[in-house]
Amino acid sequence: MINNKLVATLKHLRDIGNTVLVVEHDEEQSELQIIIDIGPHAGIHGGYVVAAGKPSEIIKVKASITGQYLRGEKFIATPKNRRKGNGKQANY
Repeated sequence: MINNKLVATLKHLRDIGNTVLVVEHDEEQSELQIIIDIGPHAGIHGGYVVAAGKPSEIIKVKASITGQYLRGEKFIATPKNRRKGNGKQANY
């Protein structure tokens, strides 16, 4: 729910004429407008634009790790064992 509000807010900011730059790794955010995939690795090992464009363009770039996730070649598996909750809930 909080993510949906964030996406809606970012879209609103864009729609009223702002340039919005988000550094995010959440697939829901990728539909906002343009992805800039910088890499190929993080930190001192990264540093150049591997791919830039709409998700439909990034998906075609073989060197793009983001494209590999968008194509389904790479994925983050859901853990088999999850910790039990403590009954508390965040109140945003």
